[in-house]
Amino acid sequence: MNDRENGYAEAYYRDKLFSLITADTEWLDLGCGHQLLPWWLRNSETDQKELASRCKKLVGIDAVADDLARHPYLHEKIVGDIEKLPFDEGSFDLLTARSVVEHIEVPSSFLQEVCRVLRPGGKLLFATPNYLYYQFLAASVTPEGVKKRLIHFFEGRVEQDVFKAYYRMNTRSAVTKMAAEVGMEVELLETIECPPEFTRLGHPIADIEKAITIALRSRLLESFRAVIIAVFRKPAMNLATKTEPAILRQKSR
Repeated sequence: MNDRENGYAEAYYRDKLFSLITADTEWLDLGCGHQLLPWWLRNSETDQKELASRCKKLVGIDAVADDLARHPYLHEKIVGDIEKLPFDEGSFDLLTARSVVEHIEVPSSFLQEVCRVLRPGGKLLFATPNYLYYQFLAASVTPEGVKKRLIHFFEGRVEQDVFKAYYRMNTRSAVTKMAAEVGMEVELLETIECPPEFTRLGHPIADIEKAITIALRSRLLESFRAVIIAVFRKPAMNLATKTEPAILRQKSR
């Protein structure tokens, strides 16, 4: 089993981070929580230290001050709203959002802010649940109280660490549509499966989950895999008119 398979979507996200970050990168992690990568991912601590040391600047912004306070890898910590970013235009080369986009109620406004603080040619990397994946479809109709108990059981997260999900940019078609609306280019759009979660429940549930995971590796079913990972790029100018995209001109007025 290779490293990507060990963590599936999380390892794929980590590998994309390494491919995007250079010594000149000024990076903003949106909704950063208390870590860059999940603790259970192989070599997580070592990889997070390397990512933080590789870039020129790493800023984290989150609404939860306690999470920020215990984040060991950030160069700067900002308590704030990721939909109203407290930064000047063109402040960063890279923005990242891991398990954040699903909690955005109005993705177009969020992406406008992303465009504003990105430099021309800058990129947004995000990983978010795929609404068409069977578990997330079920979660979307599950009462909040039941959902929080299940998340605590399977992931160990406390109630305060579980936020309302809107799933407004959580299918491949929605991702493509939202990028076009704000004039960003889709450089990467992948759907990746996740490691099994129900192993501890034993047969037959674990067997059913394993069969589903194997089936989703088929190209025919790629739209139903668990996690969407995408890279948006802010163009330097509109390729057709040689001007800034309209949405960016409006924001700069």
